[in-house]
Amino acid sequence: MKTLIYGAGPIGRWLALRLQQAGKDVTLFARNETYRSIEERGIEIVDGLTGERLAARPKLVDRLDPEDHYDLVVVAMQKSGRMAVCPLLAQNEHLKNILFLGNDVSGFQHYLDHLPEDRVLLGFPGLGGGWEGDDLVIMDREKTGGPLGEIFIGELDGAIRPRTVQIRNVFDAAGIGVSIEKDMDGWLKYHFAFMAPTAGVIFMKGGDLRAVASDKEAIHQYCRACREAGNVLREIGFRKRQPPVFNLYYWLPRWLEPVVFSKLFGSRSAEVRFGLHARTVGPELLELADEFTVLKSLAGMETPDLDTLLDCVSQQPAAGGMEVAS
Repeated sequence: MKTLIYGAGPIGRWLALRLQQAGKDVTLFARNETYRSIEERGIEIVDGLTGERLAARPKLVDRLDPEDHYDLVVVAMQKSGRMAVCPLLAQNEHLKNILFLGNDVSGFQHYLDHLPEDRVLLGFPGLGGGWEGDDLVIMDREKTGGPLGEIFIGELDGAIRPRTVQIRNVFDAAGIGVSIEKDMDGWLKYHFAFMAPTAGVIFMKGGDLRAVASDKEAIHQYCRACREAGNVLREIGFRKRQPPVFNLYYWLPRWLEPVVFSKLFGSRSAEVRFGLHARTVGPELLELADEFTVLKSLAGMETPDLDTLLDCVSQQPAAGGMEVAS
């Protein structure tokens, strides 16, 4: 499939690099200074696990014309960016499949306001990272030599169609696993139910993950906040907790919470996936928090611990304009 990666942030660059390394027909869309920088220096990514520097020079464009043809467009941007490009994408009838990759809480109607349902898919990249100075650091596997992190994708109605399998095969060929989800809208909502408390507890401890790992009460509060967020979703009809690991917040005995999560927050993987990502998350997290507040009002539930951690996010000066990793 002829593929366009629309958005040259961390995830867009990572996808372009991995697909080009696999010999796929991939083009990266970037604009302005980002375009000029990649045109001059190419893409360079630091492996968050090994420190290895990966480099690629994919095909690069800075405009999308109505007559351009692509079998797959992967829109890898902050939510506000994804919303902004919908009218432009709608002008081109030759973009067969458009995969919107990233965080969302408010459903998918905003895409359908511009695009027909048969062209739209939702997804999320199962990796993390962000900028450390001038270095783009990505953690895309759990151990050296292990498989790359999964991408989660799904049709709006949960069906598995020939194109769903074709898209999976594109990523599979690059060593990127794909999990096809039957309820991607619910999956994204539950992802936020985990992501928001994670960012909040990190900010509460000044961005120091080791401080989180050593604070038992902070870990207990974090777990309570995740349960509260999950309870909100269950109350408004999203009864399946997903991915299944989210059930850990409910099933794990309270005394085991510090044991399990201190190890998690103290790991190198968490430093890149959670800490670095949280410190570079930008305004997207605040937008999502506002959307989740609407869901909370529908549920009519008290969420004291979740509210506390969301307040920690909203108080961060960095929330005003830094780049989101996905």
